[in-house]
Amino acid sequence: MNILRIGLASLALAAAGLGGSSGANKGYVGLFGDQAVAAFDTTTYQVLTMIPVTAPDGLVITPDGSKVYVASADSGSVKVIDTRKDMVSGSIAVGNMPQGLSITPDGKRVIVAVQGDGKVVVIDTASDTVVGQAMVGKPHSTAVSPDGQVAYIGSQVTGATSVTLLGTDTGAVQRANPVDRAPRALAYAPWGKIYFSAIGLDALEVMDLSGQLGPPIATGGSPHDTRPTVDGKLELLVSQAAGDLEFIDPNTASVIGKVATGNLPHWIGLSSDGKLAWVTNERDNNVVAVDLTTRAVVQTIAIGSAPRKIAIQP
Repeated sequence: MNILRIGLASLALAAAGLGGSSGANKGYVGLFGDQAVAAFDTTTYQVLTMIPVTAPDGLVITPDGSKVYVASADSGSVKVIDTRKDMVSGSIAVGNMPQGLSITPDGKRVIVAVQGDGKVVVIDTASDTVVGQAMVGKPHSTAVSPDGQVAYIGSQVTGATSVTLLGTDTGAVQRANPVDRAPRALAYAPWGKIYFSAIGLDALEVMDLSGQLGPPIATGGSPHDTRPTVDGKLELLVSQAAGDLEFIDPNTASVIGKVATGNLPHWIGLSSDGKLAWVTNERDNNVVAVDLTTRAVVQTIAIGSAPRKIAIQP
C-alpha cells in the first residue's frame, strides 16, 4: 500500500465517522508491508485509520494512552503519534536503524535499541528528547524492570551475545550478562526472571536477576515475543513454528496450554484488565484476540500487510 492509498483510506474512514477522534479504546499495529501504523477499535474491531510511518519496528504506548512511539527503522528516528488525532506529531532523531522499544511503567522514559549504530538511547517522554545513551553492540530488543529502574537489552553481536543492563535514567551500562545465542524478544517477569527468545533456539531462555541461565523451556518451535500476564501468574509466548500462543507455568517451567492463532505470530499486546491477549500474525495479515480465561480466539481483524509490533491503549 503506498502513501496515497493510505491517505485516501484515512479520509474515507474519517468521513464515515471512524477516524482517530472517535474516543474509543484503540490498538496500534506496525504494518511493515504497508509502511504504516494501523489504529483499530478494540470494541468494534474495526480498523479506524492508517498512519504513514516507514519501516515501523518497535512500538510502545504511554500508560495514559496519549502517545505511541514507533521506531522508524529506515529513517533513523522514533515517530510520536498523538492518539487523540491519530497523526504523527513529532520525530526524534536517534541514529541508524532503531529497532526494539520499551517504556518504563511510569511512562517517563522510552528505551530505544539503535542497532545500526550499536547504541541504546533513552528518550524523555515529557520533552520528547534524547536524555541519555550508551554503546551496546548490535542491540535488538529491550525490556524494563517493573520498578522502571533497569532496562534489559538483547545484544546480537556475533561471538559476544549478551543481555546487557542499563539504568533507565541516563542509559549508563551496569552489567553485560553473556548468553550463548542472540536474543530476539525479552520480558521481565514480576517473579524475578528474565525470559527471552533467541535466534536458532526452539526453547525459551530463562535468566535470574544475577545473570545465571536456567534450563530452557521447550516450546512449539521458533518462539518470538514473550511477556507475563497482567495478573503475574503465567508467562506467555508466541511460537512462530507452531503458529500459536503458549501459556507457561513459571513454577513448573513448562507449557501448560496452547491456542492456535495463525501463520507466523509475531507480537503480543495485553488489555489492561488482563482478559485478552492480542496477537499479530505476520503472514495472515491479521490480529486475533485471545480470551485468556477460556483460551480461545474470540475475534479476528484483517489489519493490513505484514503486521508485527502491537500496543493496546490502556
